[in-house]
Amino acid sequence: MPTLVIDHDLPLADALEDRCADLDVVSTTGPGETTAALADAGMLVCNPTRWDDRFLESLSSGDWVQATSAGYAAFPVDAFRERGIGFSNATGVHDPVVAEHAFALAFAFSRLIPTFVSKQAERTWGPRDAVTADLTDWTGDTLTVYGLGSIGGTIAERGSAFGMDVYGVKRDPEDYDGSLPAERVLGPGGFHDVLPETDLLVAIVPLNEGTRGSIDADVFRALPDSAVLVNVSRGPVVDEAALVEALRAGEIAGAGLDVFETEPLPGDSPLWEREDVIVTPHVGGRSDTFPTRFADLFAENYGRWRAGDPLRNGIV
Repeated sequence: MPTLVIDHDLPLADALEDRCADLDVVSTTGPGETTAALADAGMLVCNPTRWDDRFLESLSSGDWVQATSAGYAAFPVDAFRERGIGFSNATGVHDPVVAEHAFALAFAFSRLIPTFVSKQAERTWGPRDAVTADLTDWTGDTLTVYGLGSIGGTIAERGSAFGMDVYGVKRDPEDYDGSLPAERVLGPGGFHDVLPETDLLVAIVPLNEGTRGSIDADVFRALPDSAVLVNVSRGPVVDEAALVEALRAGEIAGAGLDVFETEPLPGDSPLWEREDVIVTPHVGGRSDTFPTRFADLFAENYGRWRAGDPLRNGIV
């Protein structure tokens, strides 16, 4: 019976065993345990934060690694290619959940949710009149989605449904086949052009050398001082020092952040103490339905792998 090793912080084993009855599933924790288990297995399911290059010692040509994330910067893709190891990511699995999380952060700002939660803890009603001028809505405002991949496309669709004026930034606009009209899909060179009219900037680009630190001081200066940044991509996409300075200077109105340069976010980070920042602990893609959604993808790829067919979301 084929053996699958799972190194992940969520209980995925039951969902995968239910979908693949002919599979022996082994859950592990830590590089040593995972490396040892892989010696007798041909497959690995892994969270990028749990990947360790020592796993390569036990992976051979023809083996397969399935990431649970859409992003795969943490994985040694070149080494997989050189060694003949298959590798696929989880593009599509996280789309609706991350999109909902991005808008949860955006609506928290526009509808003053943190303020009302604190008032609820104090058993205080209102004062309604005092906050009316600060309550806003996104209808008719401009949303720029920085990264128009699978998740970004879903965010763009949701933004349009909320009545927003939506632009998307994509490395190759010609590859886009979503709901936005062609004139609203910009290449990287058009990103800064649309910033002065952007009210909500949502970052959902993959992390690479081209995007690392790309939301920087120049971006914050170009945005209106009423703009809100939401980052649901990877922390290093945003220059955090520049973000803190932009918030202090009033260059933007706020930031909803699910990801950070260092995770967990250090206790001495100035982001913790700012009322114009909402921090969530990298849960944008998490949901009680994730094991089932991921099992659907894995089961399809397991069948493809056994048949020798190309993997869905195959990177290598």
